[in-house]
Amino acid sequence: MVKNLPYLESHFMNKNERVALYIEPPSHHFLGDKLFIVDDGRLNGDRIHAPYAHLRETLNAKGIKVHTADFLPEKANGVKNIYVSMGMLHRYKKLARRKDVVLSAYFAVECPNVEPRLFSALPEASRYFKRLMSWSDGESLKPFVGEVLPFRSFRWAQSFDSVHEAEWNRRNRKFMVMINANKLPRLYWRELTTERKLAVEFFSRTDEIDLYGKGWDKPPLRVGITHMPWTLRRMHHFLLTYWQKLRPDPLLVAARKVYRGTSSSKSETLSQYTFAVCYENMILKGWVTEKIFDCFFAGTIPIYWGAPDITDYVPENCFIDKRKFKTYEELRAFLKSLSEEQITAYRENARDFIASKKFDPFRKQAFTDLFEGIVEEDGEISL
Repeated sequence: MVKNLPYLESHFMNKNERVALYIEPPSHHFLGDKLFIVDDGRLNGDRIHAPYAHLRETLNAKGIKVHTADFLPEKANGVKNIYVSMGMLHRYKKLARRKDVVLSAYFAVECPNVEPRLFSALPEASRYFKRLMSWSDGESLKPFVGEVLPFRSFRWAQSFDSVHEAEWNRRNRKFMVMINANKLPRLYWRELTTERKLAVEFFSRTDEIDLYGKGWDKPPLRVGITHMPWTLRRMHHFLLTYWQKLRPDPLLVAARKVYRGTSSSKSETLSQYTFAVCYENMILKGWVTEKIFDCFFAGTIPIYWGAPDITDYVPENCFIDKRKFKTYEELRAFLKSLSEEQITAYRENARDFIASKKFDPFRKQAFTDLFEGIVEEDGEISL
């Protein structure tokens, strides 16, 4: 057996090298393998692409080449090419005509009220992709898709496996913070973008909140894909700026009062505060993004609103559930009533959760395991 080991290793590697994984990133900005750059300054997060980098490193070590979809060869080259899209749908129909390409999975990772066109296109796409993946489920997504599709559930991988000790241990914190860009949704049904502004407006009255993020010194931008020419967009933005000088939006006026600029490090900024307004883009079952975990890593207590089933994933003793308070007056009174011991308990509970097996579905390794399973099944290999 020992004598044959080099041959077996060579055989194993050669077999795996006949399979390659190509990932369509959620934005064209991350083509050219930029998806695997761990720190990207354009994103509002710390080491935001670490899960992709971990996935690539793991599969590379097993002989599987991993690139963004723009590196996929134009012609068949004897390799079975596994294609996975993390949101974009412009390439799959052309690839579906190729026998060397397997349309393995489509991941619906953008919020429906941000990119409704992607969800309305999924009934057709589902006839091509072997798997549809989402944080939510088919029934919950039906209003945006138009029918119930067989979505498979997964959790969004976090970049860290433990709290940031230096930031977590910071004391003498200020009261409250919110980190979000100044944007408007494409759809307003069950959206929480407006609710974020209402929270900022209320706590700005007593100067108890600091606001960070892009664009608060300008009119808000509409999220999602648009086909409006750049010249028209610039004109529209100019007119909005002029209109707001004539008729200022009171919520935006309040936000600017407490606006502190952009944040170069989410963790560093969060760690300066006891509480953080932590609202998802919309209320949707299973839709749990990085926002609540960013708070945990920094030792900040999130005031959460978003996934109605959040306690299926995160213990309720780790965060403050905004749904329990009818008004912001009630919420403020509760926050002010908390003792140092109670505040410490929230923080410790979150720390214990991050260190527990209940957090495992959100780890980078779970994300990598999911992709390994896809590559093994569709590439007909063993990793």
